[in-house]
Amino acid sequence: MKKLNNYLFNLRAKKYLNASVRERRFVSYDKAKTVLILFESDYNEKNPIIRRLISSLQQDCKKVSAWGFIDKKEVTTAILPDFRILHHKQTDFFQKPEISYINELENLEFDLLIDLTVHAVLPLQYIAMYANASCKTGTRKNDLPVYDFMLDIENMELSTETDESVENPIDETYIFNQIIFYLKSIQTND
Repeated sequence: MKKLNNYLFNLRAKKYLNASVRERRFVSYDKAKTVLILFESDYNEKNPIIRRLISSLQQDCKKVSAWGFIDKKEVTTAILPDFRILHHKQTDFFQKPEISYINELENLEFDLLIDLTVHAVLPLQYIAMYANASCKTGTRKNDLPVYDFMLDIENMELSTETDESVENPIDETYIFNQIIFYLKSIQTND
């Protein structure tokens, strides 16, 4: 079933990306005012790491919305405008989020999308694709041009496996720190 869902996502994504025209532009960290974070929720739905990352962005005067996904049938976390966790009942049989969530995403505008998922989570990949963001960042999960800036963590994982140190495990915090480092470092002329 997973292969079928991935195949269907690739077909839908290619069709959508070819049909829709999105104005892509690099957004430096300083210029980003609104940020959408995508994350894989922990089982208890507490997400202390994500909440800490949101807080650090808010301290830098960023308006942050966070959308997560959990592999459960029900969630206990309330759905708020700026923080929500989707679950299986809010997706269709092929793991595409319900149309109401997609419509909501298309009506919101963000300067920056940061996908903090380490593994491919189909509902969040759909959200990343449909989100109305000027600059989309995340990790390489496939060859589709969904993101404008990608980290290739597969090569990072290979290099860290050969090292003796396990100081920097590849998790949400590591991905966040890497993306923010590059967004702060890259200089543009706009």
